[in-house]
Amino acid sequence: MKITRRLSTGSSVTPRLLLGIGLIVFGSALLLDRLGLLEASSVLRLWPLILIAIGLQQFFTPRVGPVGERIFPVGGVIWIAVGGLFLLRSLDILRTSVWSLFWPVVLIAVGVRLMTRSGLGLPGFDTAPPSSGAADTGAIIAVLSGVKRVSAPVTYAGNDITVFMGGVHLDLRDAKLAPGGEAVLDLFAVIGGCELRLPADWVVSAPVVAILGGIEDKRIAPPPAVFDEAAAAAAPPRLVIRGTVLMGGVTIRN
Repeated sequence: MKITRRLSTGSSVTPRLLLGIGLIVFGSALLLDRLGLLEASSVLRLWPLILIAIGLQQFFTPRVGPVGERIFPVGGVIWIAVGGLFLLRSLDILRTSVWSLFWPVVLIAVGVRLMTRSGLGLPGFDTAPPSSGAADTGAIIAVLSGVKRVSAPVTYAGNDITVFMGGVHLDLRDAKLAPGGEAVLDLFAVIGGCELRLPADWVVSAPVVAILGGIEDKRIAPPPAVFDEAAAAAAPPRLVIRGTVLMGGVTIRN
């Protein structure tokens, strides 16, 4: 059975676009300030609006899990909260140092994420059962611990991974994706790491919001096999990794 999960294409507004617009606006303000045409300080103090805009984009972008369940936009909430705190501080409305509030906000965000994966049946929570015949699509949660999961040789529908001061090792080398098929891996990592073992022929798309972290693909392509014209014409399997990585990293190997 072919299982695919497509990202919503209803909006062309992306975090990269919003960041680009913000840089253009504030860069233009600096240029006009240098030319004596504008007082840039009144504009530059509004820079946290970029973070808020990115959070709103993520919050209102429809997202579903591997089996069609609605995913609570934790990443969007974090961006809005962090941007709001910086904006209040920039406008001198908030006197407390933003960095003193950093860890409480992170802990609240992790708590919300864990609640949305607890299966309590609340709106927007991940409670749908895995599809029949598909690999394990249940949530993987590593809090102050390590989790290792190996997929069975069946159709892969996706996973939901939450990491907080821990690590996850997910081996998908035996998992199956039909040519042109797509699966989604939703990731939320705070001060933690995730290692993915993927087949070399899978195409990886990673629209992840990374803060003091990142994703690195270290796969080694295998030598070319006997040429198969039909296989060459077919679109390769595609894995979409999305979510938020804060002070953490994701490594992809084969």
